[in-house]
Amino acid sequence: MKAIEDNPYRLLGVYANSPTKDRVANHNKLKAFLKVGKPMAFPLDLTQYLPPIDRTADSVAQADASLALPREQLKYAQFWFINVTPLDRVAFNHLFEGDMDGAVSIWQKKDNASSLQNRTICALMGENYAEAMRCAEQLYSQYAGQFVSAVMGEGSSITCDGLAHDFLDTLCDEMDIGTLLSTVYDAEWREYIKAKSVKPLIDTLQAAIETAKSTRGKGITARYEAGVKLMNGTKDALRQLRTLLPPGDLQYQMTADKLGLEILQCGIDYFNGSDAVDAARKAMRLQSYAMSIVVGKMAKDRCKENCDILQRIIDNLPPAEVYAEDRVIKEELRKFCQLPDKISHAVTLLNNTKPHLQSIKAKLGASNAYYLKTSTQVVGNALHNVIEEVNDAQRDDDFIDGIIKIVRIKSALGAAWNATLLMDTFDMEQDFRTSRYNPNRATLENMCEQITTISTPRPTNPPSNRPSDDDEINWGCVFWVVVIAIIALIIMCNE
Repeated sequence: MKAIEDNPYRLLGVYANSPTKDRVANHNKLKAFLKVGKPMAFPLDLTQYLPPIDRTADSVAQADASLALPREQLKYAQFWFINVTPLDRVAFNHLFEGDMDGAVSIWQKKDNASSLQNRTICALMGENYAEAMRCAEQLYSQYAGQFVSAVMGEGSSITCDGLAHDFLDTLCDEMDIGTLLSTVYDAEWREYIKAKSVKPLIDTLQAAIETAKSTRGKGITARYEAGVKLMNGTKDALRQLRTLLPPGDLQYQMTADKLGLEILQCGIDYFNGSDAVDAARKAMRLQSYAMSIVVGKMAKDRCKENCDILQRIIDNLPPAEVYAEDRVIKEELRKFCQLPDKISHAVTLLNNTKPHLQSIKAKLGASNAYYLKTSTQVVGNALHNVIEEVNDAQRDDDFIDGIIKIVRIKSALGAAWNATLLMDTFDMEQDFRTSRYNPNRATLENMCEQITTISTPRPTNPPSNRPSDDDEINWGCVFWVVVIAIIALIIMCNE
């Protein structure tokens, strides 16, 4: 604790109640030694328990100047030892020998201003804050006047009013507020610590929020960095504020909501302007944290709505290592969807996407869910065009020219079968293959056999993978078209 380590009484090597002449004498000795470059030590340096002292001419002069005013003497005395009674002198002998426990046990024999003060300082040096606060509470509630007299002398005009608050002020500046509160039992002290600590914390949080707001309009990188800084830089202050204010406190809610919503907005601004592979995941880091700290219903609803939207986007993101392939495939699908439902376009889609799907397969594995889903999506779109063109070839109600009709069906079936053989080489999700792809493939194969126009060899063991399409080949229509076409041919031959 700096209040002890850098205490001017310690720097000058005296007790807090040492006579002024002792302080002056030590000051003069130090100046003389420092002038010739020689170090000087005192028993009260207590380097067995505290960091070494780096004395310089300036630091010694500053220490002496710090003790010029009576009130300042008392302030620094609250965090240093006093030597008043014979028991104190015995205890200090133990302390100087490195036996702090022995010193404390002697001071515990009798409660008075000096024993409680010295036990408080020992406890603070040992970071035993619960014991330090117990001794301090007893000291300032029962022996504050005695302590002032010991430091300032009998008949001093300095009163003990506000002395306990001065002590707490220093602790609040140096200690974690949560840790401090956990060791304080006096109700008035607890309320004082809370009241003193709340405003600075809120001011700190508000300043951080305004700093983040100042980056609006300065680009997505600035917004993201501002969000991360706001999130990480305010965690301790927000946690401390939560320990100081009761649940449901309006002041806490307003502060937490402002903080959370600005972090949320940083994430939104970044994601909306970024095309980076990990933009959604980076934005979610900010937005999910914002949702975790806001309190009010409106703030929570807004955070949840944005997090839900972002999560749906994340769920559909490709793995980072195949982002490039995914972009190419998505672009091919986009162009495909703008074209007529022709088999030729399906074949183009299959050929253009196949090398990228193979690259994804090599990186992620044949059983990877994303790979199978993407490959199925490609096959599903291609299958749709195959179905549509075959069905379209059967829809003409003009049966006058039967030969043209048969030629058209034959051409569509030939192209459809060749496209199917190409689709056979693609992996597909099992459900799609079973319920959509295989039934349509079997229908097409049967039609080809009936019209006996397909000569392309068919694989005996086709692959496994598929997309989705709700249209199916019109079996009945195909059957009657074939029958009518045959009848038309017979009639034409007899003529």
